[in-house]
Amino acid sequence: MNAISSLPRLSLIIPCYNEATRVDLMYAGIASFIKEWDAFLEIIIVDDGSSDATATLLQDHPVYLAHADCIRILHQDNTGKGGALKYGCLIAKGDYVLTLDADMATHPKELLNWLAIEKNFNANTIYIGSREHAQSTIFQLSNRKTVGHIFNAIVKLLTPLRIQDTQCGFKLYPVKWASTIFKDLETNGWAHDVEILYKAHLLGLQIKEMPIEWHAIEGSKINVLVDGAKMFFEVLRISTQIKWSYKTKKIRTCN
Repeated sequence: MNAISSLPRLSLIIPCYNEATRVDLMYAGIASFIKEWDAFLEIIIVDDGSSDATATLLQDHPVYLAHADCIRILHQDNTGKGGALKYGCLIAKGDYVLTLDADMATHPKELLNWLAIEKNFNANTIYIGSREHAQSTIFQLSNRKTVGHIFNAIVKLLTPLRIQDTQCGFKLYPVKWASTIFKDLETNGWAHDVEILYKAHLLGLQIKEMPIEWHAIEGSKINVLVDGAKMFFEVLRISTQIKWSYKTKKIRTCN
């Protein structure tokens, strides 16, 4: 592996919605990563209008109290995962933004493995964790894998994206591009990743899939037929919306 030349200034964005049972797990991952990252680090946790005890547990946790200098807890009305990420990305102060899920399905330390592979991150590349990468180690439920393959097929059918896994929450953005893309984000729900990556593609950015270790969340309830239909229509909406917006801008530019 290549040696890591230097660690970039980094902002972690973690959206939370009704994560009371996972707050300890999340903070354990954060505390471990703080010890490893010897450079500027800010951790932005966005509570997306949780209706359980998430907000209180976040504020009272020993890890937060010990590292309040680098951990920020924000609260907003419930808008969806995309909206929570948008809130965090638009105030990030790092040179790079790493988004990840509160359940620590992929540990933030995975970023160190990426740095060992890349040596330096490219300022015009978005790096995304891919559960389909040949070198990834995946622990997941069979129904999630089936739905994932269905969704990937839908994305390839309806968009120009040729990415094997758009939906993994573990993504690294240069902050200048995160700000550009997220400020106009219109999809606040789970399909926001498709809109983000589609717009990145139109901007000419490279999208690079990277290996990860990923653990499935137990108790996930997915109906292949019902959720498959929802996925199709949501991606169709995003694709149509972006194509129309892009076409309209081109017409205005020509005029």
